[in-house]
Amino acid sequence: MTFVLPVPRAFFVSKVDAWISGIAVAAGFTCLSIAAPMALFSTSTAEMAVLAGIVLLTLVLPIWLLLDTNYTVTGEELRIRSGPFRWRIALSEVREVSPSRSWMSSPALSLDRIRVQYGIARSVLVSPREKQRFVDCLRERCPAAHITGF
Repeated sequence: MTFVLPVPRAFFVSKVDAWISGIAVAAGFTCLSIAAPMALFSTSTAEMAVLAGIVLLTLVLPIWLLLDTNYTVTGEELRIRSGPFRWRIALSEVREVSPSRSWMSSPALSLDRIRVQYGIARSVLVSPREKQRFVDCLRERCPAAHITGF
């Protein structure tokens, strides 16, 4: 009988640029400073509930994204988690890995990014704090992928 040892998971937290943190926090507090007085002086319960919901979303979502954006490489897939958003990419579908400084929206909290191309014309940008370890992990687990620029 042959035993196959499972491939250990590799966990990476996102690198966070200070200016992105600043924008997220400033946006949340700006919304709070506008909506809170409106809610305090509102006489309608429904209006207060809507304003409270908006304030919660604008405060909670940026903080959730800042505190919970990470990447896990398992034996079979790359799992990306960014607040309430999730991606699962089969490692067998990874075609190319390259550096990027794109401003495109993505689960990356830094402009020091890695573009992972997978499937047919699909890609995602990530920004692991331990960039080289992340690339080395993909290089090891995705031998068919074309890895450039590292």
